[in-house]
Amino acid sequence: MRLPSQLKTPLRSYWSVAGNDTETLWWPVKQNVSNDKKKILFFIPGNPGLVEYYTDFLEEIHRNVAFPLEIFAVSNLGMTITTPATTKFGATKENKLFSLQDQIDHKIACFDILRQENPDIEFILMGHSIGAYISVEVLKKRHTQNITRVVTLFPTIREIGLSPNGLAFTKLFSYVPTSIVSTCATLFSYISSPILERLVMLLTGQKDPCAQVTAHRLLQGSVVKNCLYMAQCEMEQVGELDLDFYNAHAQKFIIYYSRNDKWAPFDHYQYMKHNFPKHEHLYLCEQDIPHSFTLDPQNATYMAHKVVNWLSNDE
Repeated sequence: MRLPSQLKTPLRSYWSVAGNDTETLWWPVKQNVSNDKKKILFFIPGNPGLVEYYTDFLEEIHRNVAFPLEIFAVSNLGMTITTPATTKFGATKENKLFSLQDQIDHKIACFDILRQENPDIEFILMGHSIGAYISVEVLKKRHTQNITRVVTLFPTIREIGLSPNGLAFTKLFSYVPTSIVSTCATLFSYISSPILERLVMLLTGQKDPCAQVTAHRLLQGSVVKNCLYMAQCEMEQVGELDLDFYNAHAQKFIIYYSRNDKWAPFDHYQYMKHNFPKHEHLYLCEQDIPHSFTLDPQNATYMAHKVVNWLSNDE
């Protein structure tokens, strides 16, 4: 499907995935591109798993690619405040805590739907942070399903609990109950919108539109609780790298690290460089961009152009 020129991207919607309402951003194929066969890019966010943080980044990719590309980006489960609805897990979204494995299973189910609707199309998986780990898990389960490229940005694909931020997170929440943090987030949500947005900008240094996402989407008790629970699961579950799997599929991976990253630190890049010395698409950021690159519009644009170049070189 090609996008009518009158519509502005992205298109926002919800689709039902295994009984779960799934927040989705969608960029159909542009009109002014070649008639080559389209590809689908399936994007998986980091934690917090709100795809709205990545809107400008993905829009920039979609705007600049010269080949037919359709983009689907989905939020993680538990990141959306909706009316109560029973899920396949037997609880309402407002009360359910979704584990890392729940998120992996959800993204596999999303991919299966896209694949069923597009059986002859090449797929690109792209993930940021823990979304990179989830992308790899999707590839593990669906490696025969025409996934031709996996782009991992600032990837927490190994031993995240031993990273500087991972160690700090574990230490902090050994003393501070997550319920206190989620309660504080709920209290923040009662502050009027203009004041809350300014407060977020002041305390975090974020700019719009990400500051608006933080103020109105992230600072909700159940959302924060799910973010923290998922992070705890990450500390426990993301361990040693499956070297055999990466060796078997090395040609599919683009792996991008930064020295200025406390979740996927420089020694992770060194580890990958040691184990995959001839890998053509293992990169260390020349700009030392931080892990949460989408919070700065300039960094988001820079990374979008990187992705466009990589994907264009595959054509």
